[in-house]
Amino acid sequence: MNLIPSFANPLAWGLLGLIPVGIVLLYFLKLKRESVEVPSTYLWSKTIEDLHVNSLLQRLRRNLLLLLQLLAVAVAIIALLRPGMQGETTGQGRTVFLLDTSASMQAIDDGETVNRFEKSKQLILAHIDSMSDTDAAMLITFSDRPETVQSFTTDRARLRNSLKRIEVTNHTTDILGALKAADGLANPRRSSDIADVNDIQVADARPADLLIYSDGGFQTVTEFSLGNLKPEFISMGSPIVNNLAITAFSTERNTEQPTEVQAFATISNFGSQDVATTATLSMNGEFMDAEAIEIEAGDQTGLSFTIETDEAASLSITLDHKDDLEIDNTAYTGLSPLRNVTVLVVTAGNTPLSVGLQTEKTTKICSPTFVTPSYLQTDEYALRASSGSDDLIIYDGCAPTVMPATNTFFIAALPPAPSSTLREIAPADASVEPVTEKEPATTPTSPAIDGGNDIRGWKWSTEESSVNLVDIERMHPLMRYLELFSLLIFSGRGIEGPPGTVELVGADIGSVLSIAPRDGFQDLVLGFDIISWDEEGNPQTNTNWYAERSWPVFLFNVLRHLAGAANASGAPSYRPGETVRLRLENSVNAPQVSCNDGPPKTVTPSPSGVIEIVDTEIPGNYLIENNSQLTDRFAVNLFSSRESSIAAVKEIDIGYESVTSTTGGVDQRIEYWRWALITMLGLIAAEWWVYSRRVA
Repeated sequence: MNLIPSFANPLAWGLLGLIPVGIVLLYFLKLKRESVEVPSTYLWSKTIEDLHVNSLLQRLRRNLLLLLQLLAVAVAIIALLRPGMQGETTGQGRTVFLLDTSASMQAIDDGETVNRFEKSKQLILAHIDSMSDTDAAMLITFSDRPETVQSFTTDRARLRNSLKRIEVTNHTTDILGALKAADGLANPRRSSDIADVNDIQVADARPADLLIYSDGGFQTVTEFSLGNLKPEFISMGSPIVNNLAITAFSTERNTEQPTEVQAFATISNFGSQDVATTATLSMNGEFMDAEAIEIEAGDQTGLSFTIETDEAASLSITLDHKDDLEIDNTAYTGLSPLRNVTVLVVTAGNTPLSVGLQTEKTTKICSPTFVTPSYLQTDEYALRASSGSDDLIIYDGCAPTVMPATNTFFIAALPPAPSSTLREIAPADASVEPVTEKEPATTPTSPAIDGGNDIRGWKWSTEESSVNLVDIERMHPLMRYLELFSLLIFSGRGIEGPPGTVELVGADIGSVLSIAPRDGFQDLVLGFDIISWDEEGNPQTNTNWYAERSWPVFLFNVLRHLAGAANASGAPSYRPGETVRLRLENSVNAPQVSCNDGPPKTVTPSPSGVIEIVDTEIPGNYLIENNSQLTDRFAVNLFSSRESSIAAVKEIDIGYESVTSTTGGVDQRIEYWRWALITMLGLIAAEWWVYSRRVA
């Protein structure tokens, strides 16, 4: 039996000890009475009895009431000592609870009524209840990021309240951060690297038990030293599970027929048995199609659906299968509408460019406006460029003195200094010095060309020469479906861009097509002319690209991906909890974000039109609307094979040390103080009964 004081303050115990003394003194109080004449001597015996206690020096007489009162106080003091019995423990007196809150902990194993996360909390609560008053513990949770929920404390009530507040997440798992947090509190700090022989300890070691509650669905931790941490792994879950998961889901518009949309999904069986079920596709909450699937254990299969729509849509696919983990049974994606974009084309004359922007396909998504380079000197252009009213501006053989507030495409010209912007310049202050095709690109007065000066960000890397293509970045959306190695280019120059530039087409003279970001916008630069000019000012072809099938496809890609006419891959997908950054059009001033038709939340864009959305915990389709008009969209899905693979492991490796799973049970402490309180209440009841009879 352990008797551990509940009060650390000696004053409290001193006051408690005065209670029995006070009870005894009450029996010595002198009674103040008035003389009363009575007709009989009946009350004399009672009066004489009362007088006995008025003598302070008289020995106490046998009194049942006093005995019962003193016994009740004694039993109350014993209850405060918290008597009980507990088995021997080998603990360090300090415990670090590491609780896995990742998505896989939502799994409900066969035969269980609660999920792994709730079961872990029950086991931790049992440990907290078994702690003595001198034991200290702390609580750390981990998913894709660690969180110290409660630092070291001996207050069991605070630990219980902290444990109660913890909730499971939809995030992936990374235990390293949580191990580092525990290590910082249990191991001594050092003044330099741990491998340094001259390293100096700057704090005393604080050994602690490290209790890890997880299903083990995290990476192997190798370069980590446990030091004074004594690990114990409590494996949550069973190695035999039943779980189907959607690990990929996306949509893509047909290049030839933009109204035709294909939806692709990947279904994986992470369970222990073969499964036959049905996958159901829905659009805007309505049934679209369904397909029966059969997947062997450990295998996966792919699905594809074809739908017709040119409108924005929210799509979801659901597995009609009851398994251990529900969050990966539904996936989401979306379609952006085919919208018409405005394009300003500044050129002195370029027939291939004009024809390519006015084909039957491009006219459905593009409204081009053609102007000459002299237009760059007008107030109308300055206002147009500063407001960002155009989705794309194409500069053919010319360049402005300051960059517009939109995406750009430069042909045989370079953007000016990246520090320049039209956002702060009034129309009356706009001044440009265009470079036309009749003026060679090497004109020293041109603000767009400065071959030896790198302060502008963009520069020519070579002199003009013939061009032979050697490499194409086929994975970039601008270069999809293009075959360019048959091109003939008579004259061109290599280009170098600012930090972050991506080379799209490489040649023997360097990059001839590159794209770079600029304050939320993108600038595409081509290093050679499509149409050049001779000395007499007559146009002549500089390449056969305009005669190739890849030319209109390239312009169509520019309109779709650089001007934003359509999103060929549908809505992008993010993991739960990720911060989503999107750049909106300049006309969007009050964007609101909603998920799965839930209430919208207003977000504030930055000066460059970029918004950050941090509330992405719930999987689903997210819509960004401005004045009830759809502006952008994205989806949030788990899409994690590690989280969907919910079979619990029985051994983990931490810092080159294997830790085998234990049951996680604790030696429950048998408490006697509750019985002491019941006894005290019984004594008080007996005292009341005796007093009532005596008075009666």
